[in-house]
Amino acid sequence: MHVQALLEKRRSVRHFDPDYALNEETLSTLIALASKSPNGNNIQATRYLVIDDPDLRNTLLPIAFNQQQVLEASALILMLGDFKAFAKNNITSILEEGFQAGFYDESTRDFLTDAAIQYYASKTEQELAIELTRDVSLAAMSFVLLAQEAGLQTITMSGYHSAELKSALNISDRYLDVMLIAVGKGIKEGHQTVRHPVEKIMYHNHIPA
Repeated sequence: MHVQALLEKRRSVRHFDPDYALNEETLSTLIALASKSPNGNNIQATRYLVIDDPDLRNTLLPIAFNQQQVLEASALILMLGDFKAFAKNNITSILEEGFQAGFYDESTRDFLTDAAIQYYASKTEQELAIELTRDVSLAAMSFVLLAQEAGLQTITMSGYHSAELKSALNISDRYLDVMLIAVGKGIKEGHQTVRHPVEKIMYHNHIPA
């Protein structure tokens, strides 16, 4: 299916078949493909925490405002950004791997490595969090479209208490939680939504104050 058709067909689904099992191979394939999404300096900071323990899901239900898809979706994924991806050793390792694979020459490797390390060195934690949010969100969009193409339905979720969720899952401050994604077989199609016409959202060279 073309991307345009996927976008036009996609709906946020909140009612899933609780008996539908999403096999590990399919889920792994979707995540592997989503990992090819654009990301800053190819530091690959996105992490996918699959929550499949029923007891954990029940614990998360009130933390996520009792949204039933937390329990009923075939898979519940917490999309995370890893602050350690900004570390010099991670950047160096990834670019060395690309060099060894023959993707670029030694001078390109060195230039890209130095540029990436210097780029992140002066950034505050808040600025790094924005970098992570951007990269994780790009991966999340890819995952949603890939799932749609595979005949699955999804909903992205920011409706949860972040601190409580991280505590319940024992997630350290190394990670920034960006969103939850519920995925599975929808049993009730999500409702359509209105979108602004392009004339209301596209500007050239200047945007109103």
